[in-house]
Amino acid sequence: MIAVAEPPLEFVPRGRQAAKEHPGAQDQAPPGTRTKYLPTEHVLMQRLQNVNISTGARGDDDDDEETPGGAAGGQTEFWLIREIYDDYEESYKRERRRQQLMELTKKCGPKAAAAEQMTSLPPELLRPRPGYESHEEPMCDYMVNNEEELYVHRNTVVWTQGLVDDDDEDVGVFKRMCFTCDTPVKFACFLNSTFVRGRLAQLKASIQPEEDSLTAICVMDQNSLRVYCDDGEDFVANLDFPVSQLWQTEHGLLLEKDSSNALVSHLTIPMPRLFSMSHPLHEACPVVLKTSAPHSSTGYMTEPEFSVVFTTENSDLVLLYDAKFGKHFVARLRKVTPEEVNLVGQQPQTQQHQELHQTQLGGSSTKAGKLSTTSFMGGKSQVASGFGNYSKFGLSQSQSFSGVLGQSNRASLGTPLSQLHSSISHHSMSVVKDMRKITHVQPAKPIEPEMCLEHIWTENSYSPQRADFGEMASRAFIHTDLVGQTYLCYLLARSCRLQLVLLTGYGTSEVQLSTLSSTLAAKDAVGLNRLHMIAVLDPGGCLILYTGTVLISKVHITPLMAPTVTPSPIPPTVATTLAESPAVGSTGANTSFVEVRRSSLLPTKAAAPTSELQAFDEELHMLSPIQAPPQISSYAQRQAHNICKSLRDPAGNRLTLTYATGRMLRIALPLLNDTRLISRCVASLRQVLNPTQFLHFIIRWYSARNPPGSRDYSIEQEWQLFRTTLLALMGCTSGASAGGLVGGGDNYERCNTPPLHQSSTANTSSSIQDEPKKRRKYNDSEEYTDDDWEFLLMQTTLAPSCGIPSWDMQSYSVDTSAPLFNMIPAIFYGLHLLYEDLKLDTVFQGSSCSYLATFLHQMAIDMQLDSYIFHYSLDYPELMHKTTKLCRLGVEHGALMLNQELLRVPAPSIYGQLELVLLGKEDVNLPYTYMECINERSRNLIQLLALTRHGQTKLKSWWQRLELSDAVQANYPKRARRSISLNVPRCHQVLELLMALEMTREDIERLPAAIHLIIAETLEEARLEPPMGASKASYELILRPELAAHAQLPFLEAQLHAGGADGGGTVGQVYKEDSLSPRTHVENEAGVTESEHLRNDDMDNMDTKLLRLRFPDDMRVEEVRRLLNSSEPVPIEVQQSPGTSDHEFIEEQEKQLFALCSRTMTLPLGRGMFTLRTIMPKPSDNMTMPKLCLVGKEPVKGTTIELQQIEFPANMHMWPLFHNGVASGLKVSPHAQDIDSTWIVYNKPKSQANNALEHAGFLMALGLNGHLRSLSFMSVFKYLVKCDEMTSVGLLLGISAAHRSTMDTKITKLLSVHLEALLPATAMELDIPQSTQVAALMGIGLLYQGSAKRHIAEVLLQEIGRPPGPEMENSVERESYAMTAGLSLGLVTLGQGESPAGLRDLQLPDTLHYYMVGGAKRPISGSQKEKYRLASFQVREGDNVNIDVTAPGATLALGLMFFDSGNEAIAEWMRPPDSRYLLDMVRPDFLLLRTIARGLILWQQVQPDSKWFQAQFPEPLRIHLRNASNRAEEEDPRPAEDGEVDFEAITQAYCNILAGAAFCIGLKYAGTENPVAFRTLRHVIKEFLGFPSTPMGECAGRTTVESCLMVLLISISLVFAGSGNCEILRIIRYLRSRVGPQYPHITYGSHMAIHMSLGLLFLGAGRFTIAKTPESIAALVCAFFPKFPIHSNDNRYHLQALRHLYVLAVEPRLFLPRDIDSHQLCLCHISVMEIGSTELRRLPIAPCILPELSSLKKVIVNDENYWPVCFERNRNWHQLEMALAMSAPIDIKKRTGCLSHLEDPDRLKSMLAQTLTMEQSICWQIDARDLQQFASERLVKPFLSRFLDTKGTQLSYGELTKRHQLMLLFYNAVVKDRMHLLPVYLTLYDHVTKSMPTNNDVWQIKLIEAYLGQGQEEKHPLISVELIQMMTEIFKLQLEASGRELCVPLREFLSQKRLEPSYVASVNAQDLQRVFCVINYYNLMPNLLNGVDLSSGTINYMRVLYEFRQLQLAPHTIFGLLKILQALSTEATFQQQQADQVVQGVLLQEM
Repeated sequence: MIAVAEPPLEFVPRGRQAAKEHPGAQDQAPPGTRTKYLPTEHVLMQRLQNVNISTGARGDDDDDEETPGGAAGGQTEFWLIREIYDDYEESYKRERRRQQLMELTKKCGPKAAAAEQMTSLPPELLRPRPGYESHEEPMCDYMVNNEEELYVHRNTVVWTQGLVDDDDEDVGVFKRMCFTCDTPVKFACFLNSTFVRGRLAQLKASIQPEEDSLTAICVMDQNSLRVYCDDGEDFVANLDFPVSQLWQTEHGLLLEKDSSNALVSHLTIPMPRLFSMSHPLHEACPVVLKTSAPHSSTGYMTEPEFSVVFTTENSDLVLLYDAKFGKHFVARLRKVTPEEVNLVGQQPQTQQHQELHQTQLGGSSTKAGKLSTTSFMGGKSQVASGFGNYSKFGLSQSQSFSGVLGQSNRASLGTPLSQLHSSISHHSMSVVKDMRKITHVQPAKPIEPEMCLEHIWTENSYSPQRADFGEMASRAFIHTDLVGQTYLCYLLARSCRLQLVLLTGYGTSEVQLSTLSSTLAAKDAVGLNRLHMIAVLDPGGCLILYTGTVLISKVHITPLMAPTVTPSPIPPTVATTLAESPAVGSTGANTSFVEVRRSSLLPTKAAAPTSELQAFDEELHMLSPIQAPPQISSYAQRQAHNICKSLRDPAGNRLTLTYATGRMLRIALPLLNDTRLISRCVASLRQVLNPTQFLHFIIRWYSARNPPGSRDYSIEQEWQLFRTTLLALMGCTSGASAGGLVGGGDNYERCNTPPLHQSSTANTSSSIQDEPKKRRKYNDSEEYTDDDWEFLLMQTTLAPSCGIPSWDMQSYSVDTSAPLFNMIPAIFYGLHLLYEDLKLDTVFQGSSCSYLATFLHQMAIDMQLDSYIFHYSLDYPELMHKTTKLCRLGVEHGALMLNQELLRVPAPSIYGQLELVLLGKEDVNLPYTYMECINERSRNLIQLLALTRHGQTKLKSWWQRLELSDAVQANYPKRARRSISLNVPRCHQVLELLMALEMTREDIERLPAAIHLIIAETLEEARLEPPMGASKASYELILRPELAAHAQLPFLEAQLHAGGADGGGTVGQVYKEDSLSPRTHVENEAGVTESEHLRNDDMDNMDTKLLRLRFPDDMRVEEVRRLLNSSEPVPIEVQQSPGTSDHEFIEEQEKQLFALCSRTMTLPLGRGMFTLRTIMPKPSDNMTMPKLCLVGKEPVKGTTIELQQIEFPANMHMWPLFHNGVASGLKVSPHAQDIDSTWIVYNKPKSQANNALEHAGFLMALGLNGHLRSLSFMSVFKYLVKCDEMTSVGLLLGISAAHRSTMDTKITKLLSVHLEALLPATAMELDIPQSTQVAALMGIGLLYQGSAKRHIAEVLLQEIGRPPGPEMENSVERESYAMTAGLSLGLVTLGQGESPAGLRDLQLPDTLHYYMVGGAKRPISGSQKEKYRLASFQVREGDNVNIDVTAPGATLALGLMFFDSGNEAIAEWMRPPDSRYLLDMVRPDFLLLRTIARGLILWQQVQPDSKWFQAQFPEPLRIHLRNASNRAEEEDPRPAEDGEVDFEAITQAYCNILAGAAFCIGLKYAGTENPVAFRTLRHVIKEFLGFPSTPMGECAGRTTVESCLMVLLISISLVFAGSGNCEILRIIRYLRSRVGPQYPHITYGSHMAIHMSLGLLFLGAGRFTIAKTPESIAALVCAFFPKFPIHSNDNRYHLQALRHLYVLAVEPRLFLPRDIDSHQLCLCHISVMEIGSTELRRLPIAPCILPELSSLKKVIVNDENYWPVCFERNRNWHQLEMALAMSAPIDIKKRTGCLSHLEDPDRLKSMLAQTLTMEQSICWQIDARDLQQFASERLVKPFLSRFLDTKGTQLSYGELTKRHQLMLLFYNAVVKDRMHLLPVYLTLYDHVTKSMPTNNDVWQIKLIEAYLGQGQEEKHPLISVELIQMMTEIFKLQLEASGRELCVPLREFLSQKRLEPSYVASVNAQDLQRVFCVINYYNLMPNLLNGVDLSSGTINYMRVLYEFRQLQLAPHTIFGLLKILQALSTEATFQQQQADQVVQGVLLQEM
């Protein structure tokens, strides 16, 4: 019998109080009642009606019952408890916490300390680890279990984590979350993380499973299933069918449909009853049931007789019950196969009525409602679509339910807007419910099932153990016992039986179940997974522990005395706790506590009407101040109250006992042990004992460790108890222990497998009589009896004699019948291997090893194992005093033992084996024995050192595996084989092996110092040359935190927060700078508030640290901000000349203002580029837009000037406001979270004035950044139904850009509504503005980009030549429409050329050429051909095609269609004419477009040099350019032969051709910062700037020169996009200054081009550049179409909204370094290696824009101040790509002693530190001031101040020497940047400077000498070899001195055959320790000198050497022997001299 680990606690759910305090759902009137009162009165009346006075229930439980119809059949509360794990592996943290608690106890008392014990633990210790299982060390002290509880009370769910203290319910709860649903909760359960994880999180968890700590719960109310995660994310899925039960499995959830709703009433059609859900957003699919032979069948589970009994989240087994045959059967849940899907789909019954089935399993899901949460709010809410997901499962459009609801085929469509309305309209659920009655609908294709239940086992109903027939199990669980056998257990409560079915291959696909089951008598039972036991409540009410079918012990629980007040009658439904289900949906626990609380008028309801008055009368006396006399309860009544009825809520080693009164107690069962040493010993026994023997030991140990009245043992006491138990089981018993602790007199009957427990009431009474009164509840009123004294005496007798020295002096008697007697050799050998393994862990090198060594030493003496005795004596010389043989083991006993061969070899020594590995000696000893789970660390270190020294070929040369076939471990699965790469450096192989062994830096630091040093040096090699593409843990192991941060870059998107890319804005984190971090304002320090320096120009966040780093020496960023400011009045500097009237002066000012307004109105385009993607708004942020200020201000007077006197165009500001909205919207980053439909509508302006125009641009900007993908279709409809032109333009373009290249059907329909050509001929005509049609046309091109869709291409081709008309239609801005159609056609066929076979019959190139050069009109085809029979009333074009309209679009369409194709035939069409005659046939501006198209086609031939640039102009015409210049310069031109030459046409052609060539260069080299292109374009810009004063400029015209100059400016800005080039900025600033009447040729379009160039130069605040993909080039052609508007409303040639399509070509390529230690942005040098190159090219200092990634092979940080970082293609390239895509900083680590480029630009300040760092030799004389150069390092200052600062202190010589040596160690660690090696150096120094060295110290020196001495040719540049050799020499000198001093004891040791007691008695303890150190160091053995014969011959030095070599001794040993002999000879000579002196003295006295 065992006692519980803690006193039983009265259990109250933790969530009950929280639910009481929670506001909960709003009170509603009961259905069916009439409201007679006002709402407030109704609430009051409802509350007053619930008032009742009662003592039978606690105040907390007063409203736990309600009328039938509530949740779970009238139960209003239920809960579920499970265990979570806290890893207390960090022992130093735990010890520090204990010290804090001790101090707190002294200050504040024990209660305060207890309150702090759990709540103030570090967060990293409290992080739950749900799936942690300790395979090696079961049930050990550092796996402290914790609990989390899911409590449900009506509509409220409370999720808490933590343990509860006895005094206060809330103590220890460190996390609580509350949720409230609209309807009462039916089911709730915990979920595993795989059910709710997204794809990115699943990938991350598969790579780094240790960080997968997501926990979630599932809550189901009447209508919906809700999932809540602890990170704030939640899901909602509505359900339409009633769910009777919810089950959690390995593959998701199983939903069991209510059997009463499984039939259609009037058809009796069986419907599926079981559905699976694999994700909260997935559809619920029916589950297939596949039965096995002989009656095999496959179909849905429709039988109402089948019920699911049990599932578990960790297994795919499902236990079901067949009520028809009364049998249980097991099925395996797996993915369904296609054959099974087809087989199910062919069933006629399912096909005929599947539409009804759809209505019952479908369910439209709605947005998550507002939840009342306590812990977190505002998380991401995702909604499952019940009807929208049908297409995924193959539902046809015409037959699906979505078609019925109006989302189906196009044949039934009405008008376009009505179709849109019908497709997004919402139907009420009543419609869905009415659809269930439809029987005439055509059969639809069923939803494909996902899961299949495959039958694998049926219980044997003919078993004689089965007494009753037809009983369904009330509870089931999976149980794995202590020997690894797994059982499926299910409880038959009515017959009080627990069935156990053995599972073979559990956890694999080959699982098998035994045909026969075992039976245990049980009224109730629960599985304790942590203990590997079953808690069984037998029919008599006793609690018994089993493991498998083996009885462990009874559990002794303190009995509960009956209360003095008789409780009120309790209904049976309340007193009986229902069986627990996995979802606790049907679990109810209405408790009735006997403790009386004086609660006031608390609301409650009586349990039954009959007991209402009686309960009121009985409880009314509680309100009276006069107490009623107590009623004396009888003994029988008290016993009745102490009978346990059921068990529930097992979690870890805790469970709850429910009594007949409803009272619940929470008990904690003791673990197997409390110390790690015992854990390791138990694990070792599991490897050597068979299951029967191991269970013998467990039963005996568990009972001996935890008897009734036991207490907490110390480590020593528990070890003595373990030792005594083990010795007794091995047959070594003594007289004192025969009737004591282990009960030797029972002859081990208790260890046998017990018979079935017979239940009787006598067990209960006997257990009560054995209990002392001290352990009863303190409210017991009975008197104490003599039993207490007898019990106390018995406990004293049974108490273990721990710590009594006389125990070891007692002799043992040998019992050969003991269970473990024959396993003594195996047990001894296993414990010895464990002992050797513990020596490799510094944590165990203290008392734990000494306990084990003492035990093993005594056993070795008893078994006469000399090598083992000597081995333990070397480690602990004090054991030499214990030489008495206590156990009478003889030869006859050895013959009865097994595995004797294990002890016939010398004692294995792990240190000796490691030394052999380092020395490379394979044939000296046998391979070291490895046993799994015993000495894993030993095997691992042998492998590591073998790999470090000899490579992978000798990994298995020094160890061998030992397996005992019949051991317990054979039941457990084998560990997976480890593998390492072959063709990698050895240091990388060691790193891979360390990762495979799951060793961390903390594990390495726990190794002995010598091994730590060896592994650290190998890791240091890997640190200098790290592997690429390794995991985060690998980089953390080699101390490269920056590379570990890089490994996290692929998961950066999931870690984004609203505060920045690195979560800089989150609370509690270190602020980390990123690309948007603001520069610290100096004004803030002067007391200026933040609001005072904000300019409200939408660029307040542009003063970033990044821009300051990129441009530290000038104010260019401030200048750009000034140039792009559109929110302030412009200064009007016009002087009023004399004689000018005020009216004329005002008009003059307004004219100047009007000219400036044309410039101001274009500023938003540049500002949008400058501020592109620079903010991440929060969901609650409202986007503010800067004012577009079109007024002026006189600088002197300050008066405001507005446009009032002069005329100006109407709606002049319409498109500028649109651009202003676009600029504001482009600031929102694509990575911003929660930019959904709600947020977009939230930012919609309330007024419909100018704000509507800005909001239209805002919508387009959101679409360009991809955010309109989340805009709901209803919101789209609301926007479009208003028919606002600008809103439609922005929305259509934005949605199309967001869905670019997707060919989305919904968006196609949306755009088709606005395009007449895509509508059928009979469609209703809609009056759609021209600009909206143009936007829709471009949208079609974006949506079908690169698809070469035939129908779309045909329509767009026709739209290029669309004629005007009919009547007045298509008469305005036709050029823009045709050009956009051409661009769209180019996008659809981008780069396809003539390759698409489906487009060849359209003859696209010929038709486009016809549109480009003209010709007779061709007949119109298509759906609208009848419409254009009537000509236009306004435009008369004649019989030829109007190429002025069609040529631009056709030209660019050909260029994009044949992009980069090199098609010379098409390119020849674009060649400029080379004769004057042909030149007259082409408009000059068309030559610009043809040159661009030719460059696009011959993309590879475009070069940036001047030669290619000038060659684009035809050479025959170049002579006329010179003639034009000469003629113009002559004052009197003479007639010549070329007098008829049109110089104007030639010069205009020259300007346009050069502008087109420049545009091609700009496109080809966009974002490259090519210096050749810069020189070429700068030269031509200067040439064009000089044209106005030259004859050529006069010939060409100022307008032509200006338009071409703008194209040149755009081109050079494209080349330097994002670079912020200062010289180009100067050119832009000059061109921008040309404002006023004196510049009539400067138009609105010129300013647009200038400011777009300025924005390109600083694109995205210097964070972005231009991509060079075909899609990007096409977007740039659309955005920078070289025909700029004349005024602000000009859309004739190009829709202004298309100017923003450049966003689609933007690419982030900013390399942004950040110091990982300071988290601040920094500067560093980087180099790149291009593909095909072998040399690195140095880039400008980072942060900088990288070249195009597709052209690079390698990017390297090769800065002298920082550790090198390399990104290489095919290795870790994806990390760089993700970092650039997210504009995330790339962490780098600074080298020791170096300063950043900001602190030390010239590297002069850190010159001394660099010199010391690069120095190779060891400096033996250190100046402490030199170390101050490294004061920036983290540990330098503390170490200097605390250890080396000795000012004002007088030091002795020894102290000075120690200080100097410490300084040497510290200096070498700091200077070589190896501070992590300093602990190793200090540990070694401690080893060599000990006053009394130990055997462990000797082994460290021997291992280091073996490592450094083997292979002198090998260098060790990464460790300070000289310093280590210095320390080893110090140790050697100490040992040699000890050898000389103790030469006589050493001679006796070398002369004796074995160690005798007389030898030990002659040497004191300290000298004995030193002697054994010398023996160990020189590998000396007893009886060594007896083998040397020096009796004859001459004795000299060479003779002695020869004799020792004959013994095959190592040179090291011979050297030690010579030293000893030399000391002996010296000692003998000295003694002889002393003897001679004594003799001489005697003689002198006699004389």
